[in-house]
Amino acid sequence: MKIAITQRQLSINGINYDCLDQGWYKFLSNHDVIAVPNLTNRNINVDMLILSGGNHSKDRYETEIFLFEYAIEHKIPILGVCHGAFFLNFLYGGKNGDIDGHQDGTHDLLMENQKFIVNSFHHMTIAELGPDIEAIAHSTDGIEGFKHKTLPIWGIVWHPERMEDPVLPNNLKKIIYG
Repeated sequence: MKIAITQRQLSINGINYDCLDQGWYKFLSNHDVIAVPNLTNRNINVDMLILSGGNHSKDRYETEIFLFEYAIEHKIPILGVCHGAFFLNFLYGGKNGDIDGHQDGTHDLLMENQKFIVNSFHHMTIAELGPDIEAIAHSTDGIEGFKHKTLPIWGIVWHPERMEDPVLPNNLKKIIYG
């Protein structure tokens, strides 16, 4: 499967760089991973789109909007991770807020009637879901994952690419692992 992944953008000495956590290549080692540069209007011929974690910038925003619309039009499954999940919730009319105690740690998660321990590298929370999405994963202090009600779109705020044994919703595992 060919999987496109968006990248965070860093500026060093006035030069913009696109960056992707190397964990993605290990996590998706059985797939062709395509790191998408933060340039708008880049058509992709892929089987899945991942909106990765990291910062947001004007270039990234425009690129991810374009890719999101392209994926919807071509019925390509989408996974938003951390930044990507908050971005998807925003696009679907949800509200995000700030949260303390979720950076550089782990916490319990309840998903599909199972308890998991996941990593946490974010300072935002899903305060309110958009009307077209529903919660599928919770921690003690909020929503940690969601799924679109009718489309193959998921958002998770933990980082599976940084886990020895990645935690994912079962229907998403079937897409990624077959």
